[in-house]
Amino acid sequence: MQVDHIKAFLETMCEYNTTRINQVFTSEEGHSLSIRCLPDTRTFEITDSQTQEIRYNDSVEETAEYVIAFLASHNFSSNS
Repeated sequence: MQVDHIKAFLETMCEYNTTRINQVFTSEEGHSLSIRCLPDTRTFEITDSQTQEIRYNDSVEETAEYVIAFLASHNFSSNS
C-alpha cells in the first residue's frame, strides 16, 4: 500500500466520523492493527492485537507512518 492511499482513507474516516468505520490490517500470522477515527473528532484510535496497546493520534501523517511501519514488518492482508 502506498502512503498516499493510506492518508486518503484516514482522511475519509475522519470526514465520516459520525459513523463507525474501522480498518483492520491482519498479518498472515494473525497479528492485527485496528484503526478508527473517534466520533466527532479527528483523533485516531490505533489498537495492536498482539500487545493490546491502544494509541491515540491526531495526525494523519503520523498515523499513516505507523501503518506503513506495521505493514513493512508483517505479511498482511487487509480487511475492513
